[in-house]
Amino acid sequence: MSEDLIRYLIYTHATFGGIALLSGLVALVTPKGSNLHKRGGIIFYYTMLTGAFLAIIISNLPNHISYFLLVIGIFSSYMILSGKRILSLKKLYLGEKVSSKEFILPVTMLVVSIAMGVYGFILNQQGTIGTVLIVFGAIAAIFSIRDIQLFRSKPTDKKFWLYQHISKMTGGYIAAVTAFIVVNQFLPGLWGWLTPTVIGTLYIFYHQTRFRKKGEKILAERNIQN
Repeated sequence: MSEDLIRYLIYTHATFGGIALLSGLVALVTPKGSNLHKRGGIIFYYTMLTGAFLAIIISNLPNHISYFLLVIGIFSSYMILSGKRILSLKKLYLGEKVSSKEFILPVTMLVVSIAMGVYGFILNQQGTIGTVLIVFGAIAAIFSIRDIQLFRSKPTDKKFWLYQHISKMTGGYIAAVTAFIVVNQFLPGLWGWLTPTVIGTLYIFYHQTRFRKKGEKILAERNIQN
């Protein structure tokens, strides 16, 4: 493949990544369920997925091989694919069974996450920073195991899909921000890789706690009325 074509792919990847950053930010800061949130989320989903797919391709091209870029591409793809898919599985709370095909994505991600962790450990042993691979591999493993457990048993929380959606889509956005910071070297070393994860995790925790308290308040008010 010629360098001109590779350069074109890189520019295209960067363009979709930039759009994903902007549209994802819109989805994050606007009220959940609003039209602006939904539109921003849809644009983020397709642009992020396209950008991640191109990242996977670029990371395997001659003279551009990057295991870290490959990891970000795979991780972000899983997060946004499963984050959007969970919206179609709201009836799991009512006891609806999922088809076997739903297990393909989380099981595949679990296998990849294990490989990420092992390779990260090998890199650390060789004196190269593999901590990033280990951290992202651990996060991916946690999410994939939770998905498998969710599909195998009936959720106890009616709003399980909302918490999953927030976590997954925010996780995908974290990956996009991480790639942007690292590529442009805005923060040195592990700071660039892990700072977005820390901030994003706090965001997820805040909103999940907020919605859970809101749900508990509504439930309490209904019990009082009854």
